[in-house]
Amino acid sequence: MPAIKKKEKGKLGRVLHLYRRAMGLMFRESGAYTMIVCGQWILRFCAPYWGIWFSARLLDEVLGERVPERLVKYVVCLLLGNLVLEFLKELLDSLEAQKHYNFFQKEIMIFAGKVMELDYDLLEDEELHMLYRRVGRETTNDGKNLETLRRHLPLLMGSVAGIGMSLFMVWDLLARMKDQAFLLLLFVLLVAAGIWVSARCSAATSRVWEECNGAISEYCARRDGYMNYFSQYGKGKEVRIYGLGKLLIDRLMQSHHFVDKEVDKRDLKALFHNSIVQFSQKVTMTVTYCLTGFAALAGMITFGSMLQYVQSLTHFIDHISCCGEALVTLWYNAEYLERYFAFLDTPSHMQKGCLPVEKRVDSEYKIVFDHVSFRYPGSDKYALKDISIEFKVGEKLAVVGMNGSGKSTFIKLLCRLYDPTEGTIYMNGIDIRRYDYQEYFGLFSVVFQDFRLFSFGLGENVAMSETFREEAVRDALVKAGMEEFLKEHNDDLSTTLYRDFDKNGVEVSGGEAQKIALARAVCKGAPFVLLDEPTAALDPKAEYEIYKRFNDLVADRTTVYISHRMSSCRFCGDIAVFHEGRMVQRGSHESLLEETTGKYYELWTAQAQYYVTE
Repeated sequence: MPAIKKKEKGKLGRVLHLYRRAMGLMFRESGAYTMIVCGQWILRFCAPYWGIWFSARLLDEVLGERVPERLVKYVVCLLLGNLVLEFLKELLDSLEAQKHYNFFQKEIMIFAGKVMELDYDLLEDEELHMLYRRVGRETTNDGKNLETLRRHLPLLMGSVAGIGMSLFMVWDLLARMKDQAFLLLLFVLLVAAGIWVSARCSAATSRVWEECNGAISEYCARRDGYMNYFSQYGKGKEVRIYGLGKLLIDRLMQSHHFVDKEVDKRDLKALFHNSIVQFSQKVTMTVTYCLTGFAALAGMITFGSMLQYVQSLTHFIDHISCCGEALVTLWYNAEYLERYFAFLDTPSHMQKGCLPVEKRVDSEYKIVFDHVSFRYPGSDKYALKDISIEFKVGEKLAVVGMNGSGKSTFIKLLCRLYDPTEGTIYMNGIDIRRYDYQEYFGLFSVVFQDFRLFSFGLGENVAMSETFREEAVRDALVKAGMEEFLKEHNDDLSTTLYRDFDKNGVEVSGGEAQKIALARAVCKGAPFVLLDEPTAALDPKAEYEIYKRFNDLVADRTTVYISHRMSSCRFCGDIAVFHEGRMVQRGSHESLLEETTGKYYELWTAQAQYYVTE
């Protein structure tokens, strides 16, 4: 038993800690909005008592002495007070409506900002990826985390204020019936029992809902993932050609069936609890009417006071239910907050550095790999092993090798998407981990093998910015071989790519997309250009045109070029051959071919046979 109490205390402490942090975050980001919502609910719960009190006084006056001055005073106070309260209510509602979207937007920005800050290698962690999807759904779709706090903290504050007002309004009844001790005690016990049962069942209903939401959260995230396959038309070809429709629907329905089963169980339990709530509330109100009616007939209270006590106790019961609902919801929301903060607290293990990158006019940057080895997170196998290589500004280095030889990994290490597992990479004699992370990124223009274009305008896709110099963007597109595309679309850089958000968007071919990605690398003008299979989607003629003007594309910038096509590497004076994560050869095309027992000769002759006729 002591262990259970200790555990409960520990859980309560964690919940309180989470809400202290959540409230601090909420007030820091949207303090004014939070105060407006709290004011809304306090006013909503307390305002009715103004009408209850003056209506009771007015009724007593009408049934009693009917003094004109008092009648007028009560009517004026009732109407004027209601007018002021209604004005305040409308004012707060208007302010809340204006600020609500801003609050939701800030919560989304906190989540999205964290995603952008994550180390790249963490995006490949399966556990973190599922956490990201669950937190994303709970934050944006289910209204959990800060949104639940935003809704239920004001509800809790309002219900507590309403409970206080209800007790204040019925306190006079208790004082007037002090001579009927037994009857008063019986009344208090019956009302307390009814309220207790109602509150427990309301809390149980909320608990059932929250437990169901927690159980189906992961399955809802999976369901959303499968639904994305149906909505992404780019995946439609594979789905149809390979007949994946039934498999996807089966996976989708498995998630649906689990969710539906849990929801049915929730609704059945909630129905039982709600029935008890309704019954207990009816019993409590019946007891209240009986007592106040007896007190009125016995002359202990007036009929106006009877109306005041009955209405106040009715509101009291509602406030208790709301308070219980808010507390239960906030208690279970702590589980979502724990995931939310676990995601926000995901540590960055990459050293960001603070040393500014030297802005050299001559672009004299020398990169050295010093015995660099690397394993991907969660893998025991080295993707790169003991790589030592250096290259200087203006050099053109081609990296070749079979699939899985470590070529793309080499690029990722160079531009610091990953840090080496062992060894060090230097730039101008300084460990690149000491440089400012974002400034170091600025040194590289990269076309990755799995590059992505976005449903933005053509110019924005090239410049990667809303604002850009049209001449520079157009020049980069021309250099990348997009002259005909520009002519076909009236030289309009605002032409939207794809139809995700624009029905008039243009569907570009794989080759056109690759040229746009090349133009993006050219337009950035960074001193290092990294090209990972930059012409894989181009036809031989287009590839030849790109290679013919390759020097114009990259000018005098340092270039690292990766390709499976050996023939396309001949324009590079320096070629590094990777095999099973190691650099096994380095030299010019001619010198490497002279090593007839080397890997380069093996790869070259293996491909060359397809271009030679007997």
